[in-house]
Amino acid sequence: MKELTKGNPTKLLLLFSLPILLGNILQQFYNLGDTIIVGRTLGISELAAVGSTTAIVSLLFSMINGFCIGFSILTANAFGAKDENRIKETIAKSIVLMFLITITMTVLGLIFIRPLLTVLHTPADIMEDSIAYIRVIFLGLIVTAAYNLISNMLRALGDSVFPLIALAISSTLNLGLDLFCIKGLGLGIRGASIATVIAQLISVIVCLVYVIRKIPYMHIRPEHFKWNGKTVTDLLTSGAGMALMYSIVDIGSIILQSGINSLGTEIIAAHTAARKIFSFSILPISTLAASLVTFTSQNTGAGKPERVRAGIKSATILGFVWSLVAFFLLYFGGAALVRMITDSDTFVIGTAVKYLRINVPFYAFLCILCFFRSTLQGLGQKIIPVIASIIELSGKAIIVFVLVPRMGYLAVCICEPILWILSGLLAVSYTHLTLPTIR
Repeated sequence: MKELTKGNPTKLLLLFSLPILLGNILQQFYNLGDTIIVGRTLGISELAAVGSTTAIVSLLFSMINGFCIGFSILTANAFGAKDENRIKETIAKSIVLMFLITITMTVLGLIFIRPLLTVLHTPADIMEDSIAYIRVIFLGLIVTAAYNLISNMLRALGDSVFPLIALAISSTLNLGLDLFCIKGLGLGIRGASIATVIAQLISVIVCLVYVIRKIPYMHIRPEHFKWNGKTVTDLLTSGAGMALMYSIVDIGSIILQSGINSLGTEIIAAHTAARKIFSFSILPISTLAASLVTFTSQNTGAGKPERVRAGIKSATILGFVWSLVAFFLLYFGGAALVRMITDSDTFVIGTAVKYLRINVPFYAFLCILCFFRSTLQGLGQKIIPVIASIIELSGKAIIVFVLVPRMGYLAVCICEPILWILSGLLAVSYTHLTLPTIR
């Protein structure tokens, strides 16, 4: 277990973030491995089918991760205050709440997936493949939730290393499972999602063994499951606030995906490839943001607001350095990276590169948005992060319904940089005006 309430903030954030970053990279390899194998062994239609569900899958995972992060904020706060009983109580009740939430999401998803894909203008020629792929994702949500809950609780207690180890074990198997399920068993596109679920299940099993053997803080007993209205209310408030914030962003992405789907199969394939590279390139930013939530929560619980201020400054400097590195990688090497994913025609590759070159110069604004929003979350502030997310949702809706019909894919490319600037300014303004202790 690692306390983030003592020591140099920059060093602590780097050491705590590095295992999370490596874990996130491995998770992206899950997705990238699926994409490369689907794109190169099955074809452009199957690649587009995976891409047409990307926003929905992202929404599902963001909701689950949002609840888990929200729950873990209370655990980190209790850990910072050195209250062992409250740590175990928050973990026990988080398990029950996450189980109920995930089962509900699974049932609703299986019932409404076809109408939702229809509303999103999924082309008829890829509809059945899209449904086959995402149905398995829904059935495996309970596994996804279990891994995210265990990992976030370990990180709340300062352990960011073991979730990486568990993920490394399962990711080593994932590529082999992809090939075996897709080609060996002839499961086609469905095999890609089956392989991902199996890999996550392995992560869960490894983490559970570790927790049982090594983490006494997570050895909960029946009395920790007893009803406590205040704890449950606090967990639901924190978890729902985080899930809502994450969901609003991804609902906006689903709306944006509907606009992309209306532009045809080649545009969908190009955007899918570009977004995979984009997701990799922002991992250091999103990882630092996730680390700031734990850093802020522990130091708030320990009554050390001055360290919160130091933490956000350190994260911002590190984020700006990465933004500069990413600019050179994507602006000048984007075409080579796209060709690693798909060997499609020049139009698909050129369209994907266009997206990357328009977005990467604005990564510094994404850093500002993510870091200030994460600090507010760690401090227990929920309203402004949600409002910032609503701005993103509204902006994406306007662009889809107003600009995409007129400007085509260019409107998609300029969408997020504009919204990063607007939402980031709101988060920074609120932080400096109402939270002078972290200025």
